[in-house]
Amino acid sequence: MEDILAFKTCCGLKMFDQNLEIHLTNQGKSPVIVPGYFDLETNEGIKRIETLTPPGEQAIKPGEITAFYCSMDETLWNKARVITFYDKEGNKYSAPIIP
Repeated sequence: MEDILAFKTCCGLKMFDQNLEIHLTNQGKSPVIVPGYFDLETNEGIKRIETLTPPGEQAIKPGEITAFYCSMDETLWNKARVITFYDKEGNKYSAPIIP
């Protein structure tokens, strides 16, 4: 299966109480609707993060980039190994977190 969403993250940016910025790029040929949450996988399990800004579903057109922001616990982020976003159809898009 071809990857649709590409990930770029930056932990450290301070904007109000938000310290994590995530860019999602739609590399597919059709629009993708992404709900306002993602999962972080650690050795201890999976933690769902639902405090994204902007909240709610975001439509990403082919070739476009959408940025999400949130307040991320640094300890949790340092333990995370995989980040996973989903689309409205239930497909999942995962990427490794490289320290």
